[in-house]
Amino acid sequence: MIVETRNRFMAADYTLGPPPPMEVTHSYWVAMLAASAFGTNVGDLWAEIVFPGRLPSLLSLLIVCFAAVWYHRRAAWCTEAGYWLAIVAMRAAATNVADITTHDLALGYVLSSILLGVLTLLAARFTKPDLSRSGSPRVDGTYWIAMFIAGVFGTVAGDLIHHNAGLYSASITLCLALAVLILTREILAPMSALLFWTIVMAERCAGTAVGDALASHRAVGLGIPLASVCTCLLTLASLSVRARRSRT
Repeated sequence: MIVETRNRFMAADYTLGPPPPMEVTHSYWVAMLAASAFGTNVGDLWAEIVFPGRLPSLLSLLIVCFAAVWYHRRAAWCTEAGYWLAIVAMRAAATNVADITTHDLALGYVLSSILLGVLTLLAARFTKPDLSRSGSPRVDGTYWIAMFIAGVFGTVAGDLIHHNAGLYSASITLCLALAVLILTREILAPMSALLFWTIVMAERCAGTAVGDALASHRAVGLGIPLASVCTCLLTLASLSVRARRSRT
């Protein structure tokens, strides 16, 4: 009883401080890719079925984002659940923002990709890497801003690539490029914050292509609801593997 009370006190005390940086491992990147694909499908599902219309969908997803970030800050020392919920919700909201940018504002895919890529790297410049956690940035407000902009970039650039190369080719090429970037960072610059955010941007692009390939009739053709179920299961499976490996 004394030990249990002490552990609860320590857990409660941790919530007063900032969340810890995430451990950047292979399982982290696999989970991030799966969550990116899931977020892509959820964004479309939300805007077309759950809350029809881009603005209602975006507003409701932003509420989920804030709730998830708040929960992560409170419970990060005990569980990663809030973090991954925020990642998926931000990716879904980013899908709506990207559609507003390219369709409603008609900025075009090329110009939007360039502007969003620059904005992502500028926002990433203000994040603070923790050298004890493989250079993973501290999960604070600037981190989430950079992550959200990276999601919008990934949607626009991912759409640009697969509209020109095709969904299958884009999915395979982007996943291979992602693997090369991850290995490059591990071998040449394991603490590089720039490469960390470059990988995040590439994962957002790959997640867009994979999620759309599963849903679109131009590829696998599962439809948005079933594709969302598949990418949800893939995300849960990757997080389960990550949880098991973190305990060993």
